[in-house]
Amino acid sequence: MSVRALLVILLAQGGVACSGVVDARGGDGGSQAKGPAAPAAPPEVPDVRETAAPIAHGIVTTTSVNVAPRPASESLLGMLRWGARFEVYERSGPSGGCRDPWLRIGHEEWLCSTGVTAREGREPQPGFIPPQPRLESDLPYRYMRVTADELPVYRRPPRVGEEPSTVQERVLKKGYVLTIDKFVNIYQRELYRTPYYKFVPRDGTHVVTGPAFRGVEVRSMSELPLGWITDPTAKAYEAPSMDAPNEPIERHTRAKILEKKRGRGEQWYQLDLGAGRPPVWIGSLQLAYLDRVPRPRGVGARDRWVHVSLRNQTVAMYEGDRMIFATLGSSGDDEHPTPAGLYRIESKRISATMDNEDNLAGPYLIQDVPWVMYFHASYALHGAFWHDRFGLRTSHGCINLAPNDARRMFGWIRPELIAGWHAIFSRPGRSGSVVEISE
Repeated sequence: MSVRALLVILLAQGGVACSGVVDARGGDGGSQAKGPAAPAAPPEVPDVRETAAPIAHGIVTTTSVNVAPRPASESLLGMLRWGARFEVYERSGPSGGCRDPWLRIGHEEWLCSTGVTAREGREPQPGFIPPQPRLESDLPYRYMRVTADELPVYRRPPRVGEEPSTVQERVLKKGYVLTIDKFVNIYQRELYRTPYYKFVPRDGTHVVTGPAFRGVEVRSMSELPLGWITDPTAKAYEAPSMDAPNEPIERHTRAKILEKKRGRGEQWYQLDLGAGRPPVWIGSLQLAYLDRVPRPRGVGARDRWVHVSLRNQTVAMYEGDRMIFATLGSSGDDEHPTPAGLYRIESKRISATMDNEDNLAGPYLIQDVPWVMYFHASYALHGAFWHDRFGLRTSHGCINLAPNDARRMFGWIRPELIAGWHAIFSRPGRSGSVVEISE
């Protein structure tokens, strides 16, 4: 099965699990294009949106609907999710696997009308519209973690005197993370309603908020190289020696690197902590080092691309040779290594459910993982709100980013998401940015 075919299936199902690097510390440098050429970008064509007046207005009324370049096409351009609104410019009869008419919602963008409501005149107003993603927020949805050993999911709130098991659909395990819509107090029960119109008890859950860590805008190359403390037991020394006076330094402290020096077989970095504080020395194993790297061959002088260092657990955004943003990431652990290589973004989606409930090492389920950018099969850059171990190998193979950093990248990286869509594939005219992952 091709990578594209696999992604078509995964997008349609709505659930994707990362497939899961070596950890040493060192430096990068350079400025000119180098190495093997990046995968060729398809020729760009104008992204022409329909300018005629719409003939109808529509809204998605099922979990999701796929967008195709023409009726009955097996190709996938993107996806709209429950509650998304759109305008209709043309209708075509049933064909392919669609038993209802096809609707054109833009330039060469069609969807099957099964699972949508469309009508002329006023916009349709269904009885239930799930919460739409908050694109201006670090987290597009609200989340809760299961803290009870087991938590039931109800298809509707159990009534007073009713046996809850009669409306129970499944049981969630401890540690699972769900998206929530709102709190409801009904039939003498405190429940959360989910965006899929299911209900779970409030008791036995904990509302999740994202980590405070975030990367930094790089406004001048004079700010490089820089580093972050990644060892929670790290100490700052007055000299490059374990015998020198020292004091603890907080994890995720960021500083400009002034000098490198070897001492007693170990690499040391001198850091400028700013705020009038004297420079300190840090051992290389306690710090993630980041410097500019040459752009890959095939990447233009103004192209947007991303570099990920598995060695240093750093992630940088570039426009041509200029680094514009830098942060820490978390790649796959020893059992789920992230594959090094040169890739292009294949698809983006505001969120995706990632799960493996049969995982022998520990089942997991996280609904609506935010700001997902697939670059190779099920491997992606995405936000991670359930940990703050950025700078350490932690994931099941994807590159975890702090939610703020992932949202920053998601809005910048190509292809650009069409307003109202939940997911988009790269294609001719909407090619994906290059992602270089180096050891």
